[in-house]
Amino acid sequence: MSKPQQLNPEHPPFDPLKVRQTILKLIPPKTGPEVGEFCLDPSAIAAWEKLIAKVAEMRRPEVVHRFDYPPTPEILTPYLLPEACQVLDSFKQATVLTPEPNPDPNTAPKSRFIPLEDWIPELLWYAVRSSEAVMRLISGIPANMFQPEQGWDGGMVRLVLGLRGKSGDCPWFFDLASDRPCPYPGELVPLDPETTRIQSDAVASLRESLRLGDFLSQLRQQLHLTTPELARFLQPTPVEFLQPGSPWQVGEMQLTLELAFVRDPELEFFSEPFSDPDHPTSAKIRPCQPLVDYPDSSKTPGTSDGGIAAAVLPLLWDWQEKSHGIPGSNNGGEGSELIPLFVAIASRLVDTKPSHPVIPPPPAEISIDELASQLLWKMLGSGLEVMQWMAGVQTRILQPERDWETGMGRLVGILTVETPKFSWVIDIATGQTPSPITPLAPGTVIQSDRSGWYSEAIALEQLSARFWAGFSGVSLPSTKGNTSVDPVETLVTALLDPEDTLAVEICSSQQHWQSGWAQLSLAIEFIPS
Repeated sequence: MSKPQQLNPEHPPFDPLKVRQTILKLIPPKTGPEVGEFCLDPSAIAAWEKLIAKVAEMRRPEVVHRFDYPPTPEILTPYLLPEACQVLDSFKQATVLTPEPNPDPNTAPKSRFIPLEDWIPELLWYAVRSSEAVMRLISGIPANMFQPEQGWDGGMVRLVLGLRGKSGDCPWFFDLASDRPCPYPGELVPLDPETTRIQSDAVASLRESLRLGDFLSQLRQQLHLTTPELARFLQPTPVEFLQPGSPWQVGEMQLTLELAFVRDPELEFFSEPFSDPDHPTSAKIRPCQPLVDYPDSSKTPGTSDGGIAAAVLPLLWDWQEKSHGIPGSNNGGEGSELIPLFVAIASRLVDTKPSHPVIPPPPAEISIDELASQLLWKMLGSGLEVMQWMAGVQTRILQPERDWETGMGRLVGILTVETPKFSWVIDIATGQTPSPITPLAPGTVIQSDRSGWYSEAIALEQLSARFWAGFSGVSLPSTKGNTSVDPVETLVTALLDPEDTLAVEICSSQQHWQSGWAQLSLAIEFIPS
């Protein structure tokens, strides 16, 4: 392969319009682990627990009086070297998630070549899978935004998950959700993260207004904790690009989180539709209540395996961002410069006392709108192929007694809820009443080139069975430490089982709870070209 080069006036610059045609080469470091993907294995968690306990012991009043100075991390560090060195050892062994570390520093590591056309939907899927709130934000939510000299404005806020890159002097930006490039720095109206505040009833974490910078920091930490596959790319990452008509070019790339706000006076101080009595799907739904409330014998005290990691990792990331990566000595030296940092983090955790958080009980019921949103998130989280099918893929079908047809195929999830007096039918992807779908004939064969394990021809019935099998096995990120039985989670899980309808209770506006049933069904919509 020819040597990568910086931009040459004789060659065309990087073309953002050709991002989808670009081949990306990830450049791993020549020695040591890759920067930026912290993780804590059980031995590391045990070492941290021991250091935190020792710091707490050294700061007890009966011990503090022995010191001539306050027990700051700098004063305590010499007395905590054995515990801090254990943390350092575990840190050097489990700092990053790297499946095949390069054992020979004289041997060039293997490079990865990635077509951006395939990688863009994968990045988007990892982000959507991280949390239901991220899924909603990428789609867009009603929100109120405060900016200095403008006051509060109502409108729509969308989380723009983008690839921001640079090759030579040519910067570029690609919006993953809208699947299109934008002029750098993008079509985004700049929002000052220090002075802008955001509030929305559509996402739980925004029901009280937050500083924009704090909210974006929370989203980054969420992605770090739940999707380590994205962690490396949340920082500038060296890469090489190859585009049609150009030689290999050296540059960098970063996965960025930004908010786009479009003002809409009609949405000012918006109240979410889930609490709006005029919104038909604001009716509450819950599983049928048992006649006898039997104790749950499976409920046992949970372990704290996620507590230390959830507390330590954001502090490590914050330090890493300010110090621009892991110090070079950590790759081959002793790494002793990290010991004061570990003691400072342990001291901060002792101050915050995070050992026994108060976790509110899960809600007993939710609105039908919220139920549809959670079902959508679970379905999308079951696999990248499902996300592609729900968005629509180019497909060929052959129905009995007909010729091959080419068009757009889409997986449609339909939630049906009925009582003797009311009925709701919702396309969970749009939140609206589904358009009429012409059913495909039994025995139809479907083939698509764009979706992994469906690229080979498959019968309609087998395709549906594979979708259902994926839903039943999905495991998504959740909040650690809550051992309560969640009625809403039970309801969502039961609806993702294709066996039968589910008995539920529904309470519409100004009505009492009524018995009814709910069912999730799947349909393949085909729109001929």
